[in-house]
Amino acid sequence: MTTVRFFTLTVILMLLAACGAASNTATIRTDGMRFIKEEVRVRAREAVTLRIVNRDGYAHSFDMDDFDIHKPLAAKEIAEIVIAPEGPGRYTFYCGTPGHQPAGMEGVLIVDP
Repeated sequence: MTTVRFFTLTVILMLLAACGAASNTATIRTDGMRFIKEEVRVRAREAVTLRIVNRDGYAHSFDMDDFDIHKPLAAKEIAEIVIAPEGPGRYTFYCGTPGHQPAGMEGVLIVDP
């Protein structure tokens, strides 16, 4: 195999790997008193980046008690949280700002085997 072909093959494999890595990111946006993307599906034992985008002009938080995540989000803030759930299950996430969860600001992380 020539050096040029080897280099081209290497670049293609790197791009394919990068595309696969991008699929392990789930973006969850706020919109008033709700999360856009109320259900997130991931696989057990695979790292996933939860990208939380607070589009609102006021504070929220992103909370998942089962993973001990309690991230305050300032107005217009973007946060990234990396998790690797060990086992399958359904895990609630919510906004812990007083009154927001009762108003409907919650969702579920579904971990498939």
